[in-house]
Order: sequence, then C-alpha cells, then structure tokens
Amino acid sequence: MGSIYGSDAATSYNQDGTPGSYTLRELIRDVPLSTDDHDVQAHITCVDAWNGNLYIGTSAGEVLHYVSIPPDPSDESGQPSYIFATKIKPTFNTAQEGSEAGVKQILLLPNVSKACIVCNQTLTFYTLPELSPAYGGIKQASCSWVGGLDKDVNGQENGNGTVVVICLRQRLRLIRMKEDGTRPEKVRDIELGGITVLERREDLACVADGHLYSLLDVVNHRKNELFPISSSSVPQPPTQEELIPPSQNRPAARSFSSRSPIRQDRGHQRNISLGGKPQSNDRPRPDSSSLWPAPGAPRQDESPAAPSSRDGSPTKPAPEPVSRASLDSQPVEDAKPSRPVPPHVLSPTSNEFLLTTGTKLEDPGVGMFVNLDGDVVRGTLEFSSYPESLVLDGIGQSAAEPSPTSENQEGYVLAVVRRELEGSIQVCIEVQRWDTDPGEAHRSKEWLTLTSTKEKPEDDSFTRGIGLRNASTSAELTTHSVSSGLRLRRLIISDETDEALDVPRNEEEDKLAARFAHVQANVLLYAKDRVSWIARTPMIVQLDRQLDAAIQQPEDVQLLIDVPTVQSVVNSIRSQQPQSELEFLTLTYIRQKAAILLFGNLVLQTVNGVVSYEHDKRRTEDALVAGEIDPRIVLALVPPLDQEIIEGRHGIWLPQGLRDTVVKLRKSLNADELKRDVKGPYGDNLLKLIKQYLMVWRKKKGFGSVADESSVFQTVDAALIHVLFLLDHDSPRGPAIPGTIREELNQVVDKGVDCFDRAIELCEHFQRLYVLSRLYQSRKMVSEVLATWKRIVEGEKDAGGEMIEGEHDIRRYIAKIRDSALVEDYGAWLAHRNPKLGVQVFADDSSKVRFQPTQAVSILKHRAPGAVKDYLEHLVFGKNNAQYVNDLIAFYLDTVLHELEHSQESRKTLVQSYETYRALQPPKPTYREFITDNAIEAEWWQNRLRLLQLIGGSHGAASKYDVHTLGKRLAPYSDELVPEMIILNGREGKHEAALRLLTHGLGDYDTAIRYCLLGGSSIFHPSSGLVPDQPLPSKEEQSHLFQYLLNEFFKIEDLSERLERTAELLERFGGWFDVTQVLDLIPEEWSVELVSGFLMHAFRRLIRERNESDIVKALCSAQNLRQSVEFIEKTEAIGATFVNPQVEDGE
Repeated sequence: MGSIYGSDAATSYNQDGTPGSYTLRELIRDVPLSTDDHDVQAHITCVDAWNGNLYIGTSAGEVLHYVSIPPDPSDESGQPSYIFATKIKPTFNTAQEGSEAGVKQILLLPNVSKACIVCNQTLTFYTLPELSPAYGGIKQASCSWVGGLDKDVNGQENGNGTVVVICLRQRLRLIRMKEDGTRPEKVRDIELGGITVLERREDLACVADGHLYSLLDVVNHRKNELFPISSSSVPQPPTQEELIPPSQNRPAARSFSSRSPIRQDRGHQRNISLGGKPQSNDRPRPDSSSLWPAPGAPRQDESPAAPSSRDGSPTKPAPEPVSRASLDSQPVEDAKPSRPVPPHVLSPTSNEFLLTTGTKLEDPGVGMFVNLDGDVVRGTLEFSSYPESLVLDGIGQSAAEPSPTSENQEGYVLAVVRRELEGSIQVCIEVQRWDTDPGEAHRSKEWLTLTSTKEKPEDDSFTRGIGLRNASTSAELTTHSVSSGLRLRRLIISDETDEALDVPRNEEEDKLAARFAHVQANVLLYAKDRVSWIARTPMIVQLDRQLDAAIQQPEDVQLLIDVPTVQSVVNSIRSQQPQSELEFLTLTYIRQKAAILLFGNLVLQTVNGVVSYEHDKRRTEDALVAGEIDPRIVLALVPPLDQEIIEGRHGIWLPQGLRDTVVKLRKSLNADELKRDVKGPYGDNLLKLIKQYLMVWRKKKGFGSVADESSVFQTVDAALIHVLFLLDHDSPRGPAIPGTIREELNQVVDKGVDCFDRAIELCEHFQRLYVLSRLYQSRKMVSEVLATWKRIVEGEKDAGGEMIEGEHDIRRYIAKIRDSALVEDYGAWLAHRNPKLGVQVFADDSSKVRFQPTQAVSILKHRAPGAVKDYLEHLVFGKNNAQYVNDLIAFYLDTVLHELEHSQESRKTLVQSYETYRALQPPKPTYREFITDNAIEAEWWQNRLRLLQLIGGSHGAASKYDVHTLGKRLAPYSDELVPEMIILNGREGKHEAALRLLTHGLGDYDTAIRYCLLGGSSIFHPSSGLVPDQPLPSKEEQSHLFQYLLNEFFKIEDLSERLERTAELLERFGGWFDVTQVLDLIPEEWSVELVSGFLMHAFRRLIRERNESDIVKALCSAQNLRQSVEFIEKTEAIGATFVNPQVEDGE
C-alpha cells in the first residue's frame, strides 16, 4: 500500500493531469493514538478547530486538545505550531462497538462557550476552550448524534442562547443552551427515533434515519418522506399510528427561530403527523423523567415572526416517493453483508438540501438537491464511489454570503471516495462544483489522492480513520508560492550588476508580497495519525503550475513549450475582471507569464529555423498586448535587440515568477544559433511581431501609468528604430512609399524619440543619413540637418537613397531658417557646388535671411568665385541693378579676352564665323541669331553672347556701363570682336564706322537697317520686334543714318549684291531719303528700272504733298469765310448804339 499523504503540499489534479484547486496543508502529525488490549491502534474519528484550539476525537474514547502557539520568526512557513494541552475521556454508559465506538462527534458552540461530545452514544458537555465538565457533568445516554444548528442564522441566535437538536434512540430533543452557566432547557421533543443526521433551516430540517431522507417540520411535528438512502435498504413499514393523519390541524407553534405557517398536506407526497395528539400550547410540556428542565416562562423576547422561506419555493412537481410495497417486492441478494452506506445531508443554500444516495460503498454515488418542498432541483452530482465523508467549501459552507471581492465565490463539494485508476485502488478526496451545470461539474472534477493499494481491500479498514470536517472557525494559512511568485525581483541583464545592492529592496518587496500570501482554510482532513487543512489553492498558484507544466526540457534536448496548455490558461481567464487587488495581480501575472511563454516559443522555433503559423503569431501578439508586459522583458529574449535595453538607475523589477521564466528561456537560447535573416524566420516570427508590440507601447507615452517611464520608452524607441532598420534593409532605394516599412520609420522619427543619442548611433551604424537628418529635424537642430544633407550630397553613402534632389532640398530648407551664419555658410557652399542654384540663396527675396548685394558679392567672391557671374547676372538682368553692370561686363570680357589671348584656335573660330556668315545668301538670319543657333558649349562663347546682350541693350542697367574703358580693352581684338566694336561705335556716336562694320565687316544688312531705325541701340539684344524700350530717334536722325548706310551700300564690292541691297533699301525706306541727293548718287549706267520703286514712291509722295497743300489752302479759305460770317452775325445781334451829344457835352 502506498500513500502520498505524507506530502505536506499534496495538490489535487484535474482529469487531464493538470494541477487542481486544492492543496493539503499539514496541521499536526503523529497524534498519540492509544491501543486496546488486542494491540489494535485506535484511529481518529472526528476533529474540529476553533480559535487556535484543535480538538481530536479517537475511537478509543479520548479527546485530545491541542493549542496553537505563534510561529517562530525564523520559520519561513509562518504557520503556528500546535502543542498538546490535555486529554479527556468523556464518560459514557455502555461501550459501543464498530462505527459507534469511541468519540463519534465533537460539536463546538462558541456562542455559549460550550462543547457537546458524543462518545459511545453518550452525550456530555464541556466548557470551551479547556474542556472542563459543564452543567455538573450531566450526560444523556442513547444519543446517536447532536447538532441541528440553524444554518440560516449560522449560530447567531437572538440572545436566548443556541438551540441544539439531540438525536435520541426514540425521539428528537431540542434544547436551548446559554452562556450564563444555567442548565440547558428543553424546548420540545419530537417523537421520531433512529435519526442519525440532521440539517436545519429555520423550522424545517432534513433528516436521515437508517433508510430514508425526510423533511421535518420541527414546530408542527410533520414529516415528508423523500427517497431512500440506498436502493438496497429495506425499511420497515410504518406503524398504524404513524399512518393515521391527525383529526385536526395543529395550530402554528412559535418556532424557536421564527414563526412558521402550518404545512398543507400535498396529495402527491407522503405527509406523516408525528406524536399522539396536538399540543394545546406553543411549547411542549416537560417530560418528568427528562434531564432537561422546562423553560421557566414563555419566551417573550423572541424576534417577530418571519415568513418561512419555503413559502416562496417553486411548485415544481416532486418525484414520486419510493413506496414501501415496492421495496418489499425487491429480492434480497444472498451476498456477504456490507456496511450500509452512511447518509449525508448538507445545505448549500437557504432553500436547498444536498442528499446522497447509492447502493454500496464501492459503487458510484449520486448527490441530489431538494428544495424546502421536497422537490428535486438542479442536476445531480456523481461520485466515483459512495462518499465516506462529505463537506461543502466556498459558497454554502456558512450562512454568511460571500462579499463580491471574496475569493470563495464558487461552491465546491469535497467527498472521500474510492477510485480505481491504472490497476490500483485509491482513496481520494473528490472535488467538484455544485453551483454549475452537471456537465461542467463533471468536466472540472479534481482528485486529491490520500492513499492507494494494488490489492482489493477485504473490509472497510482501507478507509477507516479518514474523514472531512468543516471547522468551526477557519484558519489563515500562509502560501509562500503566492508571495514568491508575486514579489518583485531584479532581472539581471548585464554582468556588471551588483546583486548585493538589491538586498534592501528585496526585503521590502518580500514584506509587500507577504500581504497576499494568506489563504482561508475551512475544511479539516483527518487520516491515520495526522490532521491537515484542505485549502483552496489560490488562482495564481493553480494557473502558475499549469504554465510551469507547459515548460518541458528533456535531458540533452532543447527546451520545449506546450503551446496548447499555455493557450488554455489564457482562454480560461479571458474577459475575467478582477474583484480584488490579489485577483488583479493574479490576472496580470498570469497573462504576462503566458505571453512570455508564447513569445519564447516563437524564439525557439526561430532558432530551429521554423516559420511559425500565423495564428500562433497572432495569439502571441494578442497575449503580449493583453498582458501589457514591460517590452524590455520581451527584448531580453531577442538578440541583438537586447542591447537596446535601458535598465535605468534601479534596474528592471518584475515578479519573481516572471523573472525565473525569462532566465530559464535566456539560458536555453544560444545567441550564436539564432540566424538573423530578416527574410527568414527571424524577421517573420520575431521582428514583425516586436514592431507591432512596440508601436502599441509608443502610444502609452504621457499616460503616467508606466513605471520607470523614462527607461522604458527609451528602450521602446531604440528597439523600434533598430527593428525598422532591419526590416527596411532590403527595401528598394528611394523615397518612402505609403504603407511601407520606410514610411513607418519616417513617422516614428518625425514624431520624436526618447533615445535620441542611441537613435543617432543606429542611423550611423546602418548608414541611414537621410533618416538621421529627419531625426535632427524632429529636434529642430538646423545645423545638424544641413551637415547631414551636405554629407549625402558630397557622396557619403546613404543606404536608403531617399534624398533625390539633395541640392534643391538644401536650397529650400535654407530659405526657411533664420540663422544668418548657417545661411551664409551653406549658401556659399551650395553656390560653390552649383552656382546657378546657390546664388538663389543670396538673391531670394522670400528667404528669412536676406543679404545686401554688396555683402553677397563679397561672400561669393571669397568663398564661391564661380557663382559671382550668376549672381551679377541676377542683379543686372533680374533686378536691373546698374551698379554691377561694369563688374559683370568686366567678368564676361575677362573670360573672352583670356580665351582669345591664350587660344589661337578660338580666334580663328571667330574670324571663321564672320566669313561663314558673309557667305550666306539672303534671306539669312541676323548675325546674333546665327551665332546663337551655332553656339559652342565653351564657357567663353556663352559669356560672349551674354556680353553682347548686355552691352547691346538699351534699357535699364544695360546702358549704364563705361563705354570708353570698354573700348580700350576691345581695341587690340577689333578684328575678332566685330559685333562688340559695332556696339561701342554706336554708343560713342561713330555711326558711320558702325554701319561700315555692319555692311562690310559682317554683311549683316538687316541689323544695319535696324541700327538706322533704332539709332544704334539694342541691335544685338535678343528682344523680339523693332520696338525698343527707349524712344525712337527722330526721323531726321534716322534719315542721316540711312544716308550713311546708302553710301556704304554703294561701296559693296559685289555688283549684284550692291544693286540688290541698294534697290531694296531705296524701295523699302525711300521716305527717309532726299530724292535729289539720291539721284545725284545713282550712277548714270544704272537702269531706271533698278530704282523704279524708289522713283514711283518719290513721285507719289510729291503728288501727295501737293494735294495736301491744296487741301490746306481750301480749308484756310473756308475758315476765313466762316470767321467773317460769324463777325457779321454777332454785329447784327448787338445792334447800333445811339449817342446823345448833349450828354457827352455835359449839358
């Protein structure tokens, strides 16, 4: 025979083998049990505990009294120890045998400081706690059971003492016991014998004799039979007197606990009136031969009557009672007589009783619930065998309703049963819920094994001395597994941590966690020579054991995690809301530990190169989010992200149970075996999940509910950036696309990070300079932003390649800042690198920082000489600033002259361009258009074009240069720079020389005509049309210029060209010439036809002039005539004036 009862921490287990909800906690061992004359050792028959006192009854007729003493401070268990106080031997009349031998029952009545002890069917009374004889040592013989306290008031009577029911051989006797030392008073006798068990709710009791269960009205003395205890029991038929109903209803008697209405007979159930005839008053008359004195007077201080609870019971039809005739008709098997099954009556609620029934002790038993009307309610409970002992725990254990925050919100039934398992017979405590549906109760069954044997026992000695008892007062037990799991301990990440510094904090955490290390125990177990508490295992311990069972590490095999077990634990607490501080800590702890295990499973699969299922990753993410576990703990399992952990000044503190799990996982992981392939399991299993979890934590910033907030969010930001860099490593180069990892990375950086320095290191490590610049922008660090962009533009590697137009980005950014030093610095750098773009920094009027032209020119000349020209062009052409015309002209001229001076080929190119242009046949473009269309890429050529544009213009700043100085510099190269000389001659008024060069030097006749019309201005300016910005010269001046041009046309060497150009000029612009002078110049050998156009135009002009003269004369004559007519009309209108000579003479 084997036993695990010796284990001080035996735990119940579920059907699947997982740890259950009850634990065995030893209270006392090696109880000194005496032996009889046959050397047979006695056994424990009953126990009870009250207020630090333990009372043990034995089959030898002894009661052992133990007293608790405070625990030793050095004892880690923190439990009090018990010392032997006294041993008494209650008096009795006749020694009994079998199950009736010895002390059968100890009933403690703390309200009256008394104890009732049934020993060898003799009832005696003692005082508490020392068990001194009470009431003068009176005793009551033929007593099989004592109890029957009203469960509805839980022993709290209304000041008149406590009413106790004594089960005698022939009757039930109700007595009232008081604390004042007076002898017990008999309340009434009920003529109902053979009762062995009784449970009472107010005036209704559920009783059991050797055969049947019945409901008994203890006031009206009426009995309602229910069903037999065992189907094999054959009760005797009732006597004729019992079957005769009373002649009249007995008036309602005053109940000792409440008034009760008279029960009406129910036709479908058996009601039996007890006794001979009804009493005439409210209390029974005392029996003259009784030991109990009758009460001195009616109880006037009773509480007012209250309606019976059974009045509101459901009217559900009750099952038909088993008739005695049917029982008599059942055949009796010729078998070896077995011990009859003991009755059990419990009351889980105020209107229900729980009764057991079965056939044999070895066969399964059934628990049935009946209400106060005897109707079967709820479902039934099934027991592996008929219970030897039965108690309630949790709801229903006492009349006091549990508070909403109580941990005893569940109702349990504990039974001592036999169970066959794997070829052995076990004595177990079977645990099941009574307050759920039967299917759920069956699925949630648990067993706590006490002893087992391979051989089938011949008698009941196998279960003898084993029983359960609800203690009179519960005990507070210390559960170190709770405190050891919840107390905070530091997670050691680095080897540099000095654990000695944590000792004071550890002691403080131990004290804080000790508050939750207590559990209430209400059920006592006695077995062999030991007494133990059966305590509810705290939920945190139950679930923690299940999670620990999910961690498997066979020898020489990598650690394994049973994911279904972990997920089952998660599901069991899903949506569960805490009702107390301990429940809140429990749910948080379990969720976090489950999350760690699920995440650890992903890490282990990653090490093995396995891509996890999507539902596993999704469940892990959900568990992490629900558990709200410190992300630093998660990161501790994933290299190299564990390098991002910031422990802070005090370190990372977490419940020890979590810390131990993390340490175990870290030890089982080899960082070198973890392949960090982002495209493989490492990225798919871990990085993406961690990214999502860290994103969730970033949203908690500023809430104030995060412990060690600074270190946590520094770690979160650093790890998140690290993860995003890893995931973005293989993304295509270029700007971020919406919905990509790169966009998420930019958003994280733009919103700001707490780990600024570490973020800079990561950007540098991964060569993500553009991200680094965005990081600086989030802190408005302008100089660092520009410095980083400068590095990118100058060619330093940027792995992301996000900056496409770096120079333009710098240009736009500079325009928005107000730091003049930075604008000057980077503007000059940009101008040196890209002059056309860089000068915009100094020329942009919309910039926050503006430069004066003199300041900008000075900066550029010193730091970006190549950009000076572009800036001067902007000033001269863009802003029409004449101050810098000479500087710009000098710049152009220096470039051109330097080229001509050092390059003979360039000089030939210019001369050749003149020859090529002259060789073109009309119609041909102007020389300006010709050299523009055929321009070469050389800088000096482009500068020459701008020079011609500048000095040939006639508007604004283009006409304000120093002509004399420029002419001196051009003089040595007059043959190569013909257009320039033409422009300067025109500026100096040397029109004949200019027209000569246009006609004979270039052969640009159209420009020559333009020269005459415009007076020599803007002839090489690229503006369209003939309308200059300045007023045209007078026609007289134009006529002089055309006369010069005509003279030059007459000097053209090529005759045909001369004739064609002259005839065209005279025909188109004949109005600007004097006919006489032209006729004098035309050679006589020219045909009249050549100048016919000119002559016709001249004649027409003369005729027009003559006609115009005639018209003018006629108009003048008409005007004179009109004036004369107007004079005459006015004179007539005024009339004559008469003058009196006498008046004039003064008479």
